[in-house]
Amino acid sequence: MSAVSQLFDRFLGRGDWAVTVPTLDGPLLPNQGLEDAETFANLADADNLVRTEKGILASSAASLMRFGADGHAEVLQEFPGEITALAHARGMTALAIEGKGVVIRGGLHDGRGPTGDEARRLSCITALTFLDSNTLLVANGSASVSAGGWRRDLMEKNASGSVWRLDLKSRRLDLIRDGLAWPAGIATTGSNRIYVSEAWRHRVLAMDLGTRATAAVLEHLPAYPARIAPAFNAGYWLTFYSVRNQLVEFILREEAYRKRMLTEVPEPFWMAPSLSSWRDYREPMQGSQLKQMNVLKPYAVTRSYGLVVHCDQNMKPLSSFHSRADGTVHGTVSACEAGDDLLVASRGGSRIVRLAKVASGQQG
Repeated sequence: MSAVSQLFDRFLGRGDWAVTVPTLDGPLLPNQGLEDAETFANLADADNLVRTEKGILASSAASLMRFGADGHAEVLQEFPGEITALAHARGMTALAIEGKGVVIRGGLHDGRGPTGDEARRLSCITALTFLDSNTLLVANGSASVSAGGWRRDLMEKNASGSVWRLDLKSRRLDLIRDGLAWPAGIATTGSNRIYVSEAWRHRVLAMDLGTRATAAVLEHLPAYPARIAPAFNAGYWLTFYSVRNQLVEFILREEAYRKRMLTEVPEPFWMAPSLSSWRDYREPMQGSQLKQMNVLKPYAVTRSYGLVVHCDQNMKPLSSFHSRADGTVHGTVSACEAGDDLLVASRGGSRIVRLAKVASGQQG
């Protein structure tokens, strides 16, 4: 795009300078599915749900947890840093430890630890998935911040994320794609193609591992996509950090204000997406989000939200489950199936909820 075209777009508020946000409509029509779901377990900073042969794994900061069918939890191991991603296949569990790299527990590569080069290149791992017994696919969210710095990465308008192929036998790292705006989820398809969610560009990409060709398969999302989990009928569950709103889109285009906010305002009080909200009177608000007659409107503009979308094998949205502005099951960045049920980790709500029967095509 020429400099003249960019100047006109900025003046007219179109293209990259538009502050409009797609609506939640069609398969994404708001409901109370997540908010009405039963609590499976309470867990601070609940994240990284993965199903294994011995139960459901989840992370809570630096703790690796395992849950039984009744929600009973046990701590399997404590790590020297926060667990930022989990994957399990063929008896192996891969864990990304913040600032350390990838470790393997169980199976063919049990005890495998990170190398110095790996820890340097993969300093912000957001998602992992096994391609085969000897290969791990890695999403590295950013080259400038840690996995916990996702809000800063968005508000700094970075696009330094990357996707890698890690050979567990030779320890070789191969770059698949860089220049991504926070790749937050990664999933295999059973072929040479993978899906990657690109959060700050509000889309899901298809990448060919052979040719490295990339194409968007789901665009213009009204929220910031996070991890991707396999679903029944060869589909996928797409989770989200939060929904977009026009004020954040406006701030991202107002350079002077944005830079002052990042410098002068404490991060918890930035006007930016969040995993939770309404916990401190100093949080930024808008008129439409204020309580009226002591009631917060569910359709109010909000910084935090809960959203999980069921997609088909081509990443076409089919249905969705929500926790709206007046709810608490927010920051739903991880999900996995457990039999006919779907478990969703609400990091903002510090709990795991269960959606009964939705993994069998029925809504509970």
